[in-house]
Amino acid sequence: MTDLLEARDICFAYPSVRVLKDVSMTVRANECHVIIGPNGAGKTTLFKVLSGETLPQSGTVRYSGEDVTRLDAWKRVHRGIGRTFQVARLFSEQTVLNNVILALECRENIKGTSLGRWWRLNPARELVDEAMSRLAEYGLDRRAQDSAKNLSHGDKKRLELLLTLSLHPKLIMLDEPTAGMAPDDRRAVVAMVNRLREEEGLTLLLTEHDMEVVFGLATRLTVLSQGKVIASGEPEEVRRDPVVHEIYFGKGRHHA
Repeated sequence: MTDLLEARDICFAYPSVRVLKDVSMTVRANECHVIIGPNGAGKTTLFKVLSGETLPQSGTVRYSGEDVTRLDAWKRVHRGIGRTFQVARLFSEQTVLNNVILALECRENIKGTSLGRWWRLNPARELVDEAMSRLAEYGLDRRAQDSAKNLSHGDKKRLELLLTLSLHPKLIMLDEPTAGMAPDDRRAVVAMVNRLREEEGLTLLLTEHDMEVVFGLATRLTVLSQGKVIASGEPEEVRRDPVVHEIYFGKGRHHA
Protein backbone atom coordinates (compact mmCIF):
# COMPACT_ATOMS: atom_id res chain seq x y z
CA MET A 1 0.00 0.00 0.00
CA THR A 2 1.10 3.57 -0.64
CA ASP A 3 1.10 6.25 2.04
CA LEU A 4 -1.78 8.70 1.65
CA LEU A 5 -1.03 10.77 4.76
CA GLU A 6 2.34 11.20 6.44
CA ALA A 7 3.30 13.08 9.60
CA ARG A 8 6.97 13.58 10.41
CA ASP A 9 8.44 14.86 13.68
CA ILE A 10 5.32 16.80 14.70
CA CYS A 11 5.75 18.96 17.79
CA PHE A 12 3.08 21.05 19.46
CA ALA A 13 3.10 22.80 22.81
CA TYR A 14 0.95 25.12 24.84
CA PRO A 15 2.80 27.64 27.06
CA SER A 16 2.81 25.27 30.02
CA VAL A 17 2.99 21.80 28.44
CA ARG A 18 4.37 19.94 25.43
CA VAL A 19 1.47 18.00 23.92
CA LEU A 20 3.13 16.33 20.92
CA LYS A 21 6.80 15.34 20.95
CA ASP A 22 8.33 14.43 17.58
CA VAL A 23 5.30 12.40 16.48
CA SER A 24 5.70 10.51 13.21
CA MET A 25 3.14 8.21 11.58
CA THR A 26 1.76 7.22 8.18
CA VAL A 27 -1.71 6.33 6.95
CA ARG A 28 -1.77 3.95 4.00
CA ALA A 29 -4.35 4.13 1.23
CA ASN A 30 -7.48 2.01 1.91
CA GLU A 31 -6.64 1.18 5.51
CA CYS A 32 -8.49 1.89 8.74
CA HIS A 33 -5.85 3.37 11.01
CA VAL A 34 -6.85 3.96 14.64
CA ILE A 35 -4.99 6.20 17.09
CA ILE A 36 -5.36 5.16 20.72
CA GLY A 37 -3.86 6.16 24.02
CA PRO A 38 -4.79 7.21 27.57
CA ASN A 39 -6.55 10.49 28.27
CA GLY A 40 -4.12 13.35 27.72
CA ALA A 41 -1.93 11.35 25.35
CA GLY A 42 -2.32 13.95 22.57
CA LYS A 43 -4.78 12.16 20.27
CA THR A 44 -7.13 15.08 19.69
CA THR A 45 -4.27 17.56 19.22
CA LEU A 46 -2.66 15.27 16.65
CA PHE A 47 -6.00 15.02 14.86
CA LYS A 48 -6.25 18.81 14.76
CA VAL A 49 -2.75 19.10 13.32
CA LEU A 50 -3.42 16.48 10.64
CA SER A 51 -6.70 18.12 9.60
CA GLY A 52 -5.30 21.67 9.58
CA GLU A 53 -7.35 22.96 12.49
CA THR A 54 -4.10 23.53 14.42
CA LEU A 55 -0.64 24.27 13.04
CA PRO A 56 2.37 22.49 14.58
CA GLN A 57 5.39 24.36 15.91
CA SER A 58 7.62 22.03 13.91
CA GLY A 59 7.40 18.96 11.70
CA THR A 60 5.64 18.27 8.40
CA VAL A 61 2.33 16.85 7.20
CA ARG A 62 2.09 15.46 3.67
CA TYR A 63 -1.09 14.36 1.90
CA SER A 64 -0.95 12.56 -1.46
CA GLY A 65 2.70 13.59 -1.67
CA GLU A 66 1.96 17.31 -1.15
CA ASP A 67 3.28 19.28 1.83
CA VAL A 68 0.09 20.55 3.52
CA THR A 69 1.65 21.51 6.86
CA ARG A 70 0.63 25.18 6.57
CA LEU A 71 -2.47 24.62 4.45
CA ASP A 72 -5.80 25.83 5.89
CA ALA A 73 -8.28 23.16 6.94
CA TRP A 74 -10.83 24.13 4.25
CA LYS A 75 -8.17 23.79 1.57
CA ARG A 76 -7.40 20.28 2.82
CA VAL A 77 -11.12 19.51 2.47
CA HIS A 78 -10.91 20.60 -1.17
CA ARG A 79 -8.01 18.16 -1.63
CA GLY A 80 -10.04 15.23 -0.33
CA ILE A 81 -9.73 15.16 3.48
CA GLY A 82 -13.04 14.90 5.35
CA ARG A 83 -13.49 15.06 9.10
CA THR A 84 -16.09 14.46 11.79
CA PHE A 85 -15.91 15.62 15.40
CA GLN A 86 -16.53 14.26 18.91
CA VAL A 87 -19.62 16.50 19.06
CA ALA A 88 -21.40 16.42 15.70
CA ARG A 89 -21.22 19.71 13.79
CA LEU A 90 -24.44 20.24 11.87
CA PHE A 91 -26.63 23.07 10.60
CA SER A 92 -28.83 22.53 13.64
CA GLU A 93 -31.67 24.90 12.72
CA GLN A 94 -32.00 23.43 9.21
CA THR A 95 -33.90 20.29 8.31
CA VAL A 96 -32.03 17.04 7.88
CA LEU A 97 -32.69 17.22 4.13
CA ASN A 98 -31.38 20.77 3.86
CA ASN A 99 -28.21 19.74 5.69
CA VAL A 100 -27.46 17.21 2.97
CA ILE A 101 -28.45 19.61 0.17
CA LEU A 102 -26.02 22.17 1.59
CA ALA A 103 -23.21 19.61 1.61
CA LEU A 104 -23.97 18.54 -1.95
CA GLU A 105 -24.09 22.13 -3.15
CA CYS A 106 -20.73 22.72 -1.44
CA ARG A 107 -19.34 19.74 -3.35
CA GLU A 108 -20.61 21.18 -6.63
CA ASN A 109 -19.11 24.58 -5.83
CA ILE A 110 -15.74 22.96 -5.15
CA LYS A 111 -15.97 21.21 -8.52
CA GLY A 112 -17.07 24.44 -10.20
CA THR A 113 -20.35 22.85 -11.34
CA SER A 114 -22.90 24.44 -9.00
CA LEU A 115 -26.47 23.57 -9.94
CA GLY A 116 -28.03 26.76 -8.61
CA ARG A 117 -27.31 29.72 -6.33
CA TRP A 118 -30.61 29.91 -4.47
CA TRP A 119 -30.72 26.36 -3.10
CA ARG A 120 -32.82 27.31 -0.08
CA LEU A 121 -35.61 28.79 -2.19
CA ASN A 122 -35.53 26.31 -5.04
CA PRO A 123 -32.82 23.62 -4.82
CA ALA A 124 -32.07 21.79 -8.03
CA ARG A 125 -34.12 18.61 -8.41
CA GLU A 126 -30.91 16.62 -8.98
CA LEU A 127 -29.63 17.67 -5.56
CA VAL A 128 -32.92 16.90 -3.80
CA ASP A 129 -33.09 13.44 -5.38
CA GLU A 130 -29.48 12.67 -4.49
CA ALA A 131 -29.94 13.96 -0.96
CA MET A 132 -33.00 11.77 -0.39
CA SER A 133 -31.21 8.76 -1.85
CA ARG A 134 -28.28 9.27 0.52
CA LEU A 135 -30.59 9.75 3.51
CA ALA A 136 -32.37 6.49 2.65
CA GLU A 137 -29.05 4.67 2.47
CA TYR A 138 -28.30 5.71 6.07
CA GLY A 139 -31.83 5.18 7.38
CA LEU A 140 -32.46 8.90 7.83
CA ASP A 141 -35.01 9.50 5.06
CA ARG A 142 -37.87 9.24 7.57
CA ARG A 143 -36.36 12.24 9.39
CA ALA A 144 -35.78 14.33 6.25
CA GLN A 145 -38.11 17.16 7.24
CA ASP A 146 -37.15 17.19 10.93
CA SER A 147 -34.85 19.81 12.36
CA ALA A 148 -31.32 18.44 12.74
CA LYS A 149 -31.23 19.62 16.36
CA ASN A 150 -34.01 17.16 17.23
CA LEU A 151 -32.13 14.04 16.11
CA SER A 152 -30.85 11.49 18.58
CA HIS A 153 -27.13 11.47 19.35
CA GLY A 154 -26.55 8.44 17.12
CA ASP A 155 -28.53 9.95 14.23
CA LYS A 156 -26.63 13.24 14.54
CA LYS A 157 -23.35 11.35 14.20
CA ARG A 158 -24.67 9.45 11.18
CA LEU A 159 -25.86 12.67 9.55
CA GLU A 160 -22.48 14.32 10.14
CA LEU A 161 -20.74 11.39 8.48
CA LEU A 162 -23.20 11.59 5.58
CA LEU A 163 -22.39 15.29 5.13
CA THR A 164 -18.68 14.46 5.10
CA LEU A 165 -19.17 11.68 2.54
CA SER A 166 -21.18 14.03 0.32
CA LEU A 167 -17.95 15.89 -0.48
CA HIS A 168 -16.41 12.69 -1.94
CA PRO A 169 -13.29 12.61 0.27
CA LYS A 170 -10.47 10.14 -0.20
CA LEU A 171 -9.54 10.21 3.49
CA ILE A 172 -12.07 10.47 6.33
CA MET A 173 -10.92 11.42 9.82
CA LEU A 174 -13.34 10.33 12.57
CA ASP A 175 -12.75 11.73 16.05
CA GLU A 176 -14.30 9.38 18.64
CA PRO A 177 -17.08 8.23 16.25
CA THR A 178 -18.85 6.05 18.86
CA ALA A 179 -18.52 8.38 21.89
CA GLY A 180 -21.74 8.41 23.90
CA MET A 181 -23.45 5.81 21.73
CA ALA A 182 -25.57 2.90 22.85
CA PRO A 183 -24.26 -0.62 22.02
CA ASP A 184 -26.54 -1.04 18.98
CA ASP A 185 -25.40 2.32 17.57
CA ARG A 186 -21.73 1.39 18.14
CA ARG A 187 -22.17 -1.87 16.22
CA ALA A 188 -23.88 0.02 13.40
CA VAL A 189 -20.95 2.45 13.20
CA VAL A 190 -18.44 -0.43 13.05
CA ALA A 191 -20.37 -2.04 10.19
CA MET A 192 -20.66 1.28 8.36
CA VAL A 193 -16.97 2.16 8.68
CA ASN A 194 -15.91 -1.31 7.54
CA ARG A 195 -18.21 -0.99 4.51
CA LEU A 196 -16.72 2.40 3.59
CA ARG A 197 -13.26 0.86 3.44
CA GLU A 198 -14.08 -2.52 1.95
CA GLU A 199 -16.77 -1.57 -0.58
CA GLU A 200 -16.07 2.08 -1.37
CA GLY A 201 -12.28 1.97 -1.06
CA LEU A 202 -12.00 4.91 1.34
CA THR A 203 -9.13 5.47 3.76
CA LEU A 204 -10.06 6.05 7.39
CA LEU A 205 -8.20 7.54 10.33
CA LEU A 206 -9.88 7.36 13.73
CA THR A 207 -9.38 8.12 17.37
CA GLU A 208 -11.40 5.77 19.53
CA HIS A 209 -11.66 4.84 23.22
CA ASP A 210 -13.78 1.68 23.04
CA MET A 211 -11.38 -1.24 22.62
CA GLU A 212 -14.05 -3.55 21.18
CA VAL A 213 -14.64 -0.98 18.45
CA VAL A 214 -10.88 -0.48 17.96
CA PHE A 215 -10.17 -4.14 17.33
CA GLY A 216 -13.32 -4.48 15.23
CA LEU A 217 -12.10 -1.77 12.85
CA ALA A 218 -8.35 -1.29 12.84
CA THR A 219 -6.08 -2.62 10.16
CA ARG A 220 -3.25 -0.70 11.86
CA LEU A 221 -2.86 1.04 15.22
CA THR A 222 -0.75 3.90 16.51
CA VAL A 223 -0.44 4.21 20.29
CA LEU A 224 0.31 7.56 21.91
CA SER A 225 1.43 8.10 25.47
CA GLN A 226 2.41 11.47 26.93
CA GLY A 227 2.64 12.99 23.48
CA LYS A 228 4.92 10.32 21.98
CA VAL A 229 4.33 7.35 19.68
CA ILE A 230 5.15 4.26 21.69
CA ALA A 231 4.00 1.66 19.14
CA SER A 232 2.57 1.38 15.63
CA GLY A 233 1.61 -1.66 13.60
CA GLU A 234 -1.05 -4.30 13.04
CA PRO A 235 -3.49 -4.76 15.96
CA GLU A 236 -2.17 -8.09 17.23
CA GLU A 237 1.40 -6.88 16.94
CA VAL A 238 0.57 -3.81 19.01
CA ARG A 239 -1.39 -5.84 21.51
CA ARG A 240 1.69 -8.02 22.15
CA ASP A 241 4.10 -5.07 22.46
CA PRO A 242 5.53 -5.16 26.01
CA VAL A 243 5.73 -1.36 26.26
CA VAL A 244 2.08 -1.01 25.28
CA HIS A 245 1.16 -3.79 27.68
CA GLU A 246 2.97 -2.10 30.54
CA ILE A 247 1.76 1.45 29.86
CA TYR A 248 -1.72 0.75 28.60
CA PHE A 249 -3.20 -2.73 28.49
CA GLY A 250 -1.26 -3.97 31.48
CA LYS A 251 -3.12 -1.57 33.77
CA GLY A 252 -6.38 -3.40 33.24
CA ARG A 253 -8.02 -0.39 31.64
CA HIS A 254 -10.55 -0.62 28.84
CA HIS A 255 -10.49 2.95 27.54
CA ALA A 256 -8.04 4.80 25.33
